[in-house]
Amino acid sequence: MEERKYELYSSDFREKTYETYAAMREHDPVFRQPGLDGTTPIWFVSRHEDAMAVLVDDERFVLDPELALTPEELDARRATFAMTVDPRIDTHLLTKDGGDHRRLRRLVSKAFTPRMVETLRPRIQAIADELVDAVEPRGEMDLVDHYAFPLPIVVICELLGIPSADRDRFREWSNLFLSPALTEEEQQRFAVAIEQFLGYLHELFERRRADPGDDLVSALVQAEEAGDTLSEDELFSMVVLLIVAGHETTVSLIGNGVLALLTHPEQLEKMRADPASLPAAVEELLRFDSPVERSITRWATTDVELGSQTIRRGDLVIAVLGSANRDPERFPDADKLDLARGDAKHLAFGRGSHFCLGAPLARLEAEIALRTLVDRLPSLRLAIADEDLYWRPIPLFRSLASLPVAWDV
Repeated sequence: MEERKYELYSSDFREKTYETYAAMREHDPVFRQPGLDGTTPIWFVSRHEDAMAVLVDDERFVLDPELALTPEELDARRATFAMTVDPRIDTHLLTKDGGDHRRLRRLVSKAFTPRMVETLRPRIQAIADELVDAVEPRGEMDLVDHYAFPLPIVVICELLGIPSADRDRFREWSNLFLSPALTEEEQQRFAVAIEQFLGYLHELFERRRADPGDDLVSALVQAEEAGDTLSEDELFSMVVLLIVAGHETTVSLIGNGVLALLTHPEQLEKMRADPASLPAAVEELLRFDSPVERSITRWATTDVELGSQTIRRGDLVIAVLGSANRDPERFPDADKLDLARGDAKHLAFGRGSHFCLGAPLARLEAEIALRTLVDRLPSLRLAIADEDLYWRPIPLFRSLASLPVAWDV
């Protein structure tokens, strides 16, 4: 097994994430080493300019390996870590390119336009207030468990038409889908969870076919029956993607954002003094501690020169978004949190044709969540030392496992 020069998966990495990224940008901005499985080589692209080049080039860097590999090469690589995802939940926007991607995106895009998302503002505000009401008398909470998680999961479940009683099950399933399954035991647990989840969804689809509602699952089922080319695997995959991507990004954004504000009290006071600045503050928080840390793995369709390196056809490539957003060549004083930063055009939601569909919803949820906390709990403070912070062991997201906070009652 080849040694990794940069350890990107350990708890030690979580304690020095941005120091590691700084070293990569300086010494190895386009660098190849084994990925999570310890054997599959991946190019990690850490500078802003190079990461942008990968994200916007959907001709040479694609998500679908069939566009980059010959049938023989595909067969030879089926057993590798990068290609062992169950196709029943892996046929969605983030695994397709070109016309297939545009067709799938069109089916759900109307629900996530800024105008449609804005209609959710009163409901999101009500959810945030209900969550604070439940904990305010106690003077303390785990911000992840009691606020950052339930707010977006309620919103996305209501959008999809999933009963409230099933939300905790969806959290467990989502955690499993995002956690690497490398050992035989983990793979077996994953397989059991997949069957449970798909069984649940099958029953949900049948209910929506018989009795459609004003929700996204009903719309997807009806689109399928109206003659659109949405296969059963695509229907399963789309709902999985919406559930996972529809709340995980926002959970991490709220948690990371609150941590950043509480550890930079002067910035928190600026935001408190100027409520109108909150949308811009959310952009800087997205840049400063990006909730989606790395792009989905792409495949090179041809040999590409990037950062003085030659990426060969068929090679795997990851754009390290968290590093690109701290690149001092793009953002002056990049390691400084500055809510008044005039230019925070980050890559936290990606870029190009695969730009995050749910970005307007994540932004609105974060804005409401942060404003409600600041207004309702003015004495909010951390109840944990920096060295005791624990990050979830998930490569794709930079996500706190918990965040104890306290306030004066």
